[in-house]
Order: sequence, then C-alpha cells, then structure tokens
Amino acid sequence: MSPWLIIDILLVAYWLGAIVLIISEDRDPTAALGWLLVLVMLPVVGIVIYFFFGRNWAAISQRSAVRRRLLELGRAFMPRIHRPHAGQVAAFRADPPSDWALRMSTLITGKAESPPLPVRTCEIHVDGSEYFDTLIADLGAAQRFIHMGYFIWKQDELTGRITEVLLERLAAGVEVRILNDFFGCLPYPKQEMRRLRAAGALVGSDMKGLARLNYRNHRKITVVDGEIGHTGGFNIGQEYIDGGKRFPAWRDTGLRLTGPGVADLEKLFDIRWYEAFREDLFRDEYYPDPSLPGGDIMVQTVHHAHDDPWHATTRAHQVAISGARDRILIQSPYFVPDTSTMDALVNAAASGVRVDLMTTLHLDKRIPWYAAETYFLQFLRAGGRIHQWEKGFFHAKSMTVDGVACSIGTLNLDMRSLRLHKELMVWIYDAQLTAEHERHFENDLAECREITLEEVEAWGPLRRFRNSACRLLSNLL
Repeated sequence: MSPWLIIDILLVAYWLGAIVLIISEDRDPTAALGWLLVLVMLPVVGIVIYFFFGRNWAAISQRSAVRRRLLELGRAFMPRIHRPHAGQVAAFRADPPSDWALRMSTLITGKAESPPLPVRTCEIHVDGSEYFDTLIADLGAAQRFIHMGYFIWKQDELTGRITEVLLERLAAGVEVRILNDFFGCLPYPKQEMRRLRAAGALVGSDMKGLARLNYRNHRKITVVDGEIGHTGGFNIGQEYIDGGKRFPAWRDTGLRLTGPGVADLEKLFDIRWYEAFREDLFRDEYYPDPSLPGGDIMVQTVHHAHDDPWHATTRAHQVAISGARDRILIQSPYFVPDTSTMDALVNAAASGVRVDLMTTLHLDKRIPWYAAETYFLQFLRAGGRIHQWEKGFFHAKSMTVDGVACSIGTLNLDMRSLRLHKELMVWIYDAQLTAEHERHFENDLAECREITLEEVEAWGPLRRFRNSACRLLSNLL
C-alpha cells in the first residue's frame, strides 16, 4: 500500500470523525458549520484550535464525576439554608415587583438553584476608596473565617494593606482561604501570597490547565464569618481605586450584603474551593446563622460558567430586558453581545422602551472596542442610546429595569462573559435601592459623552472593515 493511499485513508477517517463529532454536539447550525470548516480545512491545526476554543464544555461537564459530586453536596446542604426563609420567598412571589421579575426569579431558582433570600443590609458602593476601606474594615473584624476569590489580585499599595490585615487575623486564629483565577493573576508577583501561605492561609488558583486556556473565573467574592458578603466589579488592586498608571480615574460598582443572602456567595466560593482542593466547605459554620434576623430586602444571586448548559445569568438578563416596559439602564465596559441578547436590546429599544448603555471612553483593550462598534448602528437605529464615561476607565457591570429592580455583579455584555466565563450577578428587588442605583447612573451621565447615530453613520469604510474583522474574534476577546 502506497504512502499516499495511507494518507488518503487517514484523511477520510479524520474528516468522517470530525463530521460525526460536530454534528453529534447539536450546536447552533452556524457554529457547527464554522467548526466543520476549521476541522476539515486544517486537519492538524484545526484540532488544536478546537481543543482550546471549541470543545462543548456543557456536554463534557455532564460526564464529570467532580461536577456530579458538587451537585450532590449543594443539593443536600443548601435546602437547609433556604428553608427558614420560605415564608418570605412565598410572600415575594405572591406580590412581586413586576411580572418579568417573577419570571426571572423563577428562572434563576430553577436553573441556578438559587432562590431569593433576604438580607439585613445592602450597600451600593461607587467609589473605590470608600469601598475598599469598608472591605478592609470587614476583614479586620473577622472572628472565624475569611474567604476571598477574585479574577485579578495584583501586588501594590492596596494589596499590601489587605495582606497586613489578613496576616493580623491569621495570627488571631482566623481561617483565611484565597482562591483566584490562575490566568487572571498570572502576570502579577506572588510574594504577598507566599507570606500569607507561610502564616497559615490556604491559597490557591483555579481554572488551571491548557484545556481551560480560553476560560476564566471572572467572579469577585469575599465572605466574612458567613454574615458579610462582597461582590461587584472591583478586583484587588490599587488601579481599582485611582486608575493606576494607565487611567486618570476608575469607576466601578461594588456591593456589600449582610444576612442570609450571603449564603449564595459562599456557595459559589465553596464550589470553586472543592474543584481545586476537594475540601468540602458545605458546613453550617461557613453559612449565615439562622438564629439572627433575616432582614427585609430580597436579593437573588444568579451565576453561570462555561460548562453550564443554561447560562442562567445571561438568560436572566434577557428575561429582564424583554419584560421591560419603561426603561433599561445598562453599565458595561465591553459591548460584544451574543445574538439573543442583542435581539432583546434591539426589540426593547424599537418598541419604545428607553434603553441606555453606558460604557467607557478610555480603552484598556482596542480589539474588543473595535468589535463593539459593529453593534452600534443597529442599536442606535432601534432607538437605543450609548454614553461613554470620559473621566477614566469605566468598569461597572450593572442593569436597572423599570425602576423596580437592579442587578450588580461581574457580567459584562460581551461574548466572554455571556458564554465563556464564570460570572455572577446579584439582583436586588427593592425600590429604594433601585432608585439609589438609578441616581448613580444619572450622576454618571453628567460625566459622559453621547455617541450619536449621525456620528456612527459617518464612519468610513476602512473603519467599518477593521471593526468587522475584529468582530470575527468575538469569542476570544
């Protein structure tokens, strides 16, 4: 048998295998045809590209013994945390702030397994210096444990302050666990982490390994003593206070909760921790004390990951956008939405709903912004408005709908957040806090420039082609 015949047989076998693989995954037809083209036209390189960027993690995860074990742990433990608040949940569902909020809450409860929970306090922070002073004060008052997990943890003035507080708490016998995204923290020095580990802290990274090169854990979580929770857009670094060397200023939004609603932040940390260390933290001592008052503010934490078949965070946004009747106020530094989310935004704007998108003028990455510009024309023609914050980098991730509920967390309106990253958003079903968040949005508008339809229509063909070329990389941005 000639070598060329052997090569032909191998190629045919490879092509047949690629066709069976892609078709059996039941992907969106456009995506399936795209991956077939890559695999057929690039027999060796295509396999490498597919391994890093194309694998169907939602299907793979269903076969994972670790994932099944995590589901078992959570489903066995979390109902006892949720059960004491069943009466408040029933009252919320009997008198929801709106029909869309009830539908969205039902989706989150069913697909993210996170029902609404009360909190005693819910604080919205839009100033980095004030926010981190509050966070550091909470860390310094810890009596039992501190759990922290972040996408980025730098080494600078702010991390030095936090390290000293954590070292002091470790000396006092407080448990400290830190688990950060591997690739997000890769560029930064680790001397402070080594000091913490030497002092008794448990420190690690998740989302490691070449197979997960294209995926990130983008969440930001701190839980103190099971009663205080922090999340939002702030990573751990001085840049998130003053803009650092790259930007003249920084605008972000953080959230501080106390009470039962902290439980779902702890749950997400515990899931990550078990994935990394196989240590089961689903124990009463790490969750809110059921004997303490629950509070009157209802919140709900929705989350998803690259291996989640439902992408509940994205779907919750789509339900809220589609249900809006008056106004949608969105803040996101990046705007490269998937088709379903873009359709929901366009439909809302075209039907007369006020849809305002606030993003950044100062860019940290140019290619995502060029890709974002390809969405502007349709969005503006539908009636949406786009505002760029001029003072520095705008990093807040939030949405307010009809003045009745708002969400704050880690989700950007781009393909990576909507489909590929581990993300979370906390929905707040409270009119007073929603009104406060709307006031922050209006205050930010005073520091923005508006991108007009006339401006976008005047862009030349070279700019449009550049933007369209960058859009091809949406899943990698």
